[in-house]
Parts: sequence; C-alpha cells; structure tokens
Amino acid sequence: MHTDEIRSRLIESLRSALEVEPWALAAWLAGSDANGRTDRWSDIDLLVIVEDDAVERTFETCRRAIQAHGSISLELRLPMPTWHGHDQAFWQLEGVPDWCMVDLVVIRRGSTAPRFLEVERHGVAEVLFDRQGLVRPEPLDRPAHEAKVRERLHALVPRFRLLQHLVRKAVWRNDAPEAIDRYLTFTLRPLVELLRIRNVPDRFDFGLRYLRDDLPSAVWSEIEAISLPGSLDAVLRFQATAERIFEREVVLAAVQWRT
Repeated sequence: MHTDEIRSRLIESLRSALEVEPWALAAWLAGSDANGRTDRWSDIDLLVIVEDDAVERTFETCRRAIQAHGSISLELRLPMPTWHGHDQAFWQLEGVPDWCMVDLVVIRRGSTAPRFLEVERHGVAEVLFDRQGLVRPEPLDRPAHEAKVRERLHALVPRFRLLQHLVRKAVWRNDAPEAIDRYLTFTLRPLVELLRIRNVPDRFDFGLRYLRDDLPSAVWSEIEAISLPGSLDAVLRFQATAERIFEREVVLAAVQWRT
C-alpha cells in the first residue's frame, strides 16, 4: 500500500471516530494540507476542538482509530504546558513509514490560546467537520504582529554581530560538532529570520520551515548555497558569506521597517 493511501485511510478513520462524538466540535488538517504542500512524505497534522472536559476522551478515541490500522510503535504525549498552550500527542504505526505519523493537537473550546487559523501564517484549514462554525479564518492582529517584528529586528541585529566570533573560535579549536552547532544557531538561523522579516514578515518566526517556498528564488539560492558546510574551512567561508548577506539585508530592513 502506498504511503498516500495509508495517510488517507488514517485521516478518514480519525474523522469518522471523532465526528460521531458529541463532545468533538470540529476537526481540521493543518501543516502541509493547509499550505498546499502535501506530498508523499507529509505527516498528519490534526487539530480538534472539543468540550473542555473531553481532552482525555479525545486522545483515547484517536488512539483507537489509529490502532485499527496496526500496532502503535511509538507514542509521545507532550507535558503541559506546551509552547502553544494546547494538549498534543504523536503516534507512529509499526510497518508504516515513520514520517506518516499522526500529530494531534487538542484544543479546549474555552481555551484562549491561539488556534492557528490566521491564513497569512498557517494557510487555509482543510476542515474535516465543524458542527458550530468554529473553524473560520482568524484575522491577523497586524499592529501587534508588526510590533513583534520590529522588536525582534532590534534584538536580532546586535546579537548576530556580537556572537559571530563563537563560530570562528570553534573552527580554530578544530571542534567540528561545536562549529556546526554555533554556525546554525548564531549565523544561519538568525540570517534566515532576517530574510523572513524582509520577505515574509507574516511568518518571520517560522525558522527553516517552508523556506524554499517562502523566499524569492534568488534569495533561497543564496541560503541553499551556505546551508551544508562539509568541512571546518567551509564553515568559515559560509559564515563570511552569511555575514555579507546579513549586512546587506539589515540596510534594507531598516528602510522597510523604519528602524
């Protein structure tokens, strides 16, 4: 059976199991399904809104629906509070490619935490069912979001400039693991964040996810070229290139954001 068929069957089983329960109010697919990026390696990003007292029943119902397709090989329930404020769990099935996992987020009806329904940031939800019209696009609070972008830009620039020596020191000490970690942490990721602020500010904090689609092709090519250093010498070369790109983009960002 092809992965896309397994994925479709899992989604249908989850939908069928939840839709008959009166405490399950709505369910939708996020992630690649909401962003038009679904492919043979996509997992299942499922979000469910339930009555406040039905969180545990939701997890049990989904677990049974998944087990109908085989034995669960791995299960992870995140401890609360999660970074987004909702309950979350992951499942993988034996004999099924590990990337075809279920990522379930359970949202209490009364929760005030974000539901990830801003189209500009999270795409268009693929609704599986919705009893009460709860899955509708939420407007992005533009002034609050732009304030966050400006605040982040103010912090990002001095931090980038301050910490580049940490990458070079790791290279000079011939410490490959530390060098690549510091390059990713202090050079590449901040550069990507700046490029997002310049090109896709609505998703400035998405890191390396969706980057190929979010950046203009010429900018993506610059990042791709410095993403996989194969030696300590390459780390230094890539870092120097990243610093040049960063300083170029800082000037443009200052004009764009009037900082």
